[in-house]
Amino acid sequence: MTHLRPSSGTPDGFRAVRLAGTSATRPASLSDTYGTGGGIGDERSAFRYTGAGDADLSLRGSAVEGRRTGTMEPRADHIVFWIGDGSAVITDQDGVRTTVRPGQPFLIAAAFRYEFEAATGRVSMLHLSDRLLRSALAAEGIQVAGPLRFRRTESDADLAALRSVLQELGAAITDESVVGRERAELNARVARTVVATFPVDAPATTSSERLRVALTYIQEHAHGVVTLADIAAAAGMSPRGLQQSFNRSVGVSPLAHLRNVRLDAVHEALRSADPSTAAVAEVAREWGFAHLGRFSGAYRTRFGELPSATLRSGVHAD
Repeated sequence: MTHLRPSSGTPDGFRAVRLAGTSATRPASLSDTYGTGGGIGDERSAFRYTGAGDADLSLRGSAVEGRRTGTMEPRADHIVFWIGDGSAVITDQDGVRTTVRPGQPFLIAAAFRYEFEAATGRVSMLHLSDRLLRSALAAEGIQVAGPLRFRRTESDADLAALRSVLQELGAAITDESVVGRERAELNARVARTVVATFPVDAPATTSSERLRVALTYIQEHAHGVVTLADIAAAAGMSPRGLQQSFNRSVGVSPLAHLRNVRLDAVHEALRSADPSTAAVAEVAREWGFAHLGRFSGAYRTRFGELPSATLRSGVHAD
């Protein structure tokens, strides 16, 4: 296994991996990634495996010999895969069986179990973190309580936009030099296309409605003083229940989400400000960041650059 050095573009940095061997000698880390710890039918199958990207989005591929069968238990990432030749059959935990054609993207949701039969030499995979897809859904006003589950899409017309984005951005996903805001925007664009291609299957519930109210309250009051108790009261929930709902559905605590909303607001303000007259400290304080050192650190973690760099490179930059 070969790892390239981390880049500074995202909190977890860029990673690349190359592996070769047989199904019987594959490392445990690979079995954990795909939930195949129970083994793969043909242990003699030789394979080559590559991947590159960051913790939220990566593009991976494998070249495999032989026919494989097995089970994918729940895993950390959602995976969009497509085969280059041959055939593959996926059976979900509800017993629905789907035959996947070459070139047809298919989404494997992270929280669910799948059985597979594959007789293909080439497989390409797009790995997406749960937090990235939830962020893309939140941008569309969709909040999901519990595991993300997606509807199947088989129409070539419906899959065309995803194919186009992958063809356009595939090289950038695996490019170590794509960092900071460029990497974040790349990830967000791919995630938006994925959730548009595979609509989330999320019936409305009372808890999801209360979560929506909490998110709206944060968005509308982020400029002022907001406490956990304020948000909970607006949503009609206890502070503990609110914490649990956010951690389960948004992936962060209510106050961490509030901080992210404020950071995003500062980011947009700096991008549109005139660097000859605007000051980072003033904009930060307007959005409730009193400790500029901690603010700069949080800003760099979220956007991959210092706020002063955003100000210099905004719409008013020469």
